Amino acid sequence: MKKILATFLYLLVPTAFAASPATGHHPCEKETAALMEISSSWSTMYSAAQVLPKRCFDGYFAEGISDALVRKMGQDWPGFILLVEEHAGDSHFFPLVLRSINQTLNPDDVAKVKDLAEHSCPAQTSVKCLGLLKTINAEFGGYFRQRVHGS
Repeated sequence: MKKILATFLYLLVPTAFAASPATGHHPCEKETAALMEISSSWSTMYSAAQVLPKRCFDGYFAEGISDALVRKMGQDWPGFILLVEEHAGDSHFFPLVLRSINQTLNPDDVAKVKDLAEHSCPAQTSVKCLGLLKTINAEFGGYFRQRVHGS
């Protein structure tokens, strides 16, 4: 009897509770869609970040958001800077950007953002760029030191 119950639960539980992020049935899919598309405009990404439930910045969705934000910064730094300047007092978007910088990202994408933050940051956004650099160095400092020293 226990074996039958265990088999039944094994077959039932994965299909009942596990919704693939690509199915359109996951509760966070709609809320994260604009943040996971590098083709989204900065204003669209900003608006999506304003209403993003905290529970949706996790796992698959967090990795997709992180990847899209960092790649977009590397591809459209002027647009990112403009957005940050326009919303200097924002308490949702920039913290999301900082939380997005983590070791799941492609180090080359992060290196590009690091270089931009070091060399292409206007004076009025220097505090934000310093925040980016601090987070990048906390997550990737060893990687960049190793890369510089050739070890």
